[in-house]
Amino acid sequence: LADVFYLVSTDILSAETPEGVKCYTATMNEADRSQIGAEMARLSEMFGDSLNFISPYYHQFSLEAIELPRSRMDSIFALVREDVWKAFRHYMDNVNDGRPYVIAGFSQGAMFIPDLLERMSDKDYSRMAAAYMMGYRLTEADLRRRHVVAAAGEDEAGVVVSFNSVASPDAVWPFVNGGAATCINPLNWKTDSTPALLEWKGDSLTVSVDKDINALLVEGADLSKFEFPILDKYCKKGNLHHWDLFFYTAAIRDNALLRASNIKPSSFTPSKIEDVI
Repeated sequence: LADVFYLVSTDILSAETPEGVKCYTATMNEADRSQIGAEMARLSEMFGDSLNFISPYYHQFSLEAIELPRSRMDSIFALVREDVWKAFRHYMDNVNDGRPYVIAGFSQGAMFIPDLLERMSDKDYSRMAAAYMMGYRLTEADLRRRHVVAAAGEDEAGVVVSFNSVASPDAVWPFVNGGAATCINPLNWKTDSTPALLEWKGDSLTVSVDKDINALLVEGADLSKFEFPILDKYCKKGNLHHWDLFFYTAAIRDNALLRASNIKPSSFTPSKIEDVI
């Protein structure tokens, strides 16, 4: 059995210190942990019994943080990135037990994946079946980083799967898709414009890679069914960022199992098994 190490998306919209001062990272109070835990529970159910599900709490940046000047946002991101790296090291050293594993992250969670890949050892990388960056881009700069290889098909091991979904090209959200250098369709594992059928709650949608924007073009959607008011101030109508997590989960789960079957477990034995916190 393989593992999935899952990094949650932005669950904290606004944050304050215990003294009531505005801050831009989760303080891990009861409300924060409940909100983050809800996504963990949902994804654990989605992956089902197919994979061992591990997901760390981390002091994620709040949605409001993306409105800050770039330098301030980058400094917050650097702090959170270290939190995620420590969680990953804890998982590898104490929990993984030599099993093949995948990394998966949605939105904010996906942003940390290129850094994890670059910093991990060759030994750890050799057991990684794939990394799934759902709802976030891979740039040309990312692809020059160590261990970062874009998926080109269905069954290669050690690759990165990246995609963002829109109902029209003008609905791209630059924060998550700007500068995208690659995109793969998780319904047919094509990087060209070959379409695939998506059956979603009674609707038949067509999904294909738009090579001009390196994003997934989802055609046939009734946009009144795909409203997500939280993102209205950041995204144009027709951006389907929220559904990147839901449209393709079964395809990701099945593909993770396929890619993990190409990885042989190691003989590594950890010193102890602990909950990842």
